[in-house]
Amino acid sequence: MRETPRKGTNRIVNQAGTPQTPKMNNCFWKFRNLADGQKAELLLYGNISESSWWGDEVTPKQFADDLAALGDVQEITVYINSGGGDVFAAQAIGNQLERSSATVTVHIDGLCASAATIVACHADKVIAAADSCYMIHPASMGVCDYLTADDMHDCLKALDTIRENIVTLYAKKTGKSTDQCGKWMDETNWWTAAEAKENGFIDEVDDEEPDTVVENRNGVLFVNSIGMGLPFDKVPDFVKSRMGKKPGGFSNSANNPGKTGTQEEETMAIENKNDLLKTYPDMVNEIKKDAAVDAINRERARIKDIQDMTMPGMEKIMQDALYGENPMDATQYAKEVAKFARKQAEDRAKGLHDDAQNGGANGVNSVDPGNQQTDIYLDALRAVSKKQ
Repeated sequence: MRETPRKGTNRIVNQAGTPQTPKMNNCFWKFRNLADGQKAELLLYGNISESSWWGDEVTPKQFADDLAALGDVQEITVYINSGGGDVFAAQAIGNQLERSSATVTVHIDGLCASAATIVACHADKVIAAADSCYMIHPASMGVCDYLTADDMHDCLKALDTIRENIVTLYAKKTGKSTDQCGKWMDETNWWTAAEAKENGFIDEVDDEEPDTVVENRNGVLFVNSIGMGLPFDKVPDFVKSRMGKKPGGFSNSANNPGKTGTQEEETMAIENKNDLLKTYPDMVNEIKKDAAVDAINRERARIKDIQDMTMPGMEKIMQDALYGENPMDATQYAKEVAKFARKQAEDRAKGLHDDAQNGGANGVNSVDPGNQQTDIYLDALRAVSKKQ
């Protein structure tokens, strides 16, 4: 977690020695107002920033605007996968969530570290995936100017004040003493979800959450395809020990540095239909509605085509084709019509042949049954073709 630089126009976005995440890997946050109008979701993925330096980071002002735009919702679910960022931005976002009239529930999808823990501690309830991680550490400050001794002393005082505020928040969330929370913070602690729950930072561990995907990309920690802005060699052994597993568990792309994935993949790991529904519920619902309308139109067209092709005497065959155990499409039914027409033609030809023989016996001119049968069969097929 970092304080905004005290002076100057530049900005240090990571602690000293931390690899810089490429611009293309900056992640987004997004509010979603669900269809019922009473619930909303917030995706808080990636770096938490005081101002939108790159155009797509989390900022308090935009957050406030979007929160107000939700209206009078009763529940807000916040999904966090973040390595932290600006402490003041995190405090502003957390306080705004806490002041809202909605019940706020945080879900930790992958990593909740540094300043992201401030947001989580303002929620009414925190739920973490079983294989997620939680990390707290001392606050640090990026300085982008020349400082006097007094200036540096002011910086130290500011860091002490920030530490005190965060420790107080941690103590309120966990029920532990400020001394204990301060000790944890000063030590820098990485915890599993179960350990974070035992220490009071998490209320519930969810074994049903999708697996967390951890990667080492060119020495930078990535969680669920989101760059955490943290050096991979600084993560604890319990994370490193999982690197042999494949996505859906854990993976290591350090040996394949050229593979960066698409921007969509960098932003959000979507591996199954549940992930898609969770990430884009409105789009999924729209697809479902379109599919339902398409299915209805296709069924209406099937029924009409079958009815149009049906010849007199085919009523039972038509009913089976429409509503039987093995319903047919128009192409399959056309074959049945052809069979029926051929049978009709053969029966009619046979009848004419019999009549011709009888007529001949009574002195009536006979008809060539072969030609007659062919003509009738062709007429029947032409009738079927016109109906198709």
